[in-house]
Amino acid sequence: MQNWHPLSLEPEITTILVVTAILFTVCLVYFLKLKKIKVNEASGGFVLAMQIYIEYIRVLVVDIMGKRFEKLTPFFVFLMSYLLCCNLIGIVGFDYPTGTLTVTLSLGMVMFIGTFVIGFRFQKLSYLTRFCINYKHKKSGKHYPIMVNPLNLIEVVTPLISISFRLWGNIFAGGVIVSLWYFMFGYLTSFIPVVGVLSLLTGLLAPPIHGYFDIFVGCIQALVFTMLTMVYWSLAKDHGNYEIKDENLIDTKQLNSNMISNNIDQV
Repeated sequence: MQNWHPLSLEPEITTILVVTAILFTVCLVYFLKLKKIKVNEASGGFVLAMQIYIEYIRVLVVDIMGKRFEKLTPFFVFLMSYLLCCNLIGIVGFDYPTGTLTVTLSLGMVMFIGTFVIGFRFQKLSYLTRFCINYKHKKSGKHYPIMVNPLNLIEVVTPLISISFRLWGNIFAGGVIVSLWYFMFGYLTSFIPVVGVLSLLTGLLAPPIHGYFDIFVGCIQALVFTMLTMVYWSLAKDHGNYEIKDENLIDTKQLNSNMISNNIDQV
């Protein structure tokens, strides 16, 4: 604390600024290149790769959330791109922003607040019935809230904790394992006269380690976080809609639950 200066930046904040600059540059280059393409001209190279990437995210949004949420594609494109940059930037020596719990909790809060926004947007005040124990009237078939269900309140907070700690834990653990790898082989090879100085063994075995913990795990975690956000928002849209037939509501829950479990199994 004695060396702290108000103008000094933490390594994670510096990395976030670098990631923001990278994303801004990529978007600017894509816009300028796309603007030069004529109507009858086929896109290629960088523009084609970006269009395939955006189309992939759009298909995910439509398949998971429905055609009505297609307009949220730009948000999920940015979210996916931001997570990819944060998870992969450690390869070039920067600190992982997602290796800090503050960053992952902030991203989780976006998902958490968005769940309530979508829930109230589609269900209005009836969205509050998901937090209550409801009584179904036999004649009318309507559901009436009786009392608050504490288990449902815990269920609301659980996604925020799980999605934030999952991303943070995987990225942080990967960074720790890579650091231990360098330390272990640096210590073992230090006893060898020539190889120990050059640390050739560490350099030869490091690429597979970085390929798995930085590239593979980083891409998987970015995809899982993005897809889980889509699933949670889709559940908020459908939950509590008692005008839907029971069998359709059960099928929707089972479909989304299977998607969540499949994504978690891939971690």
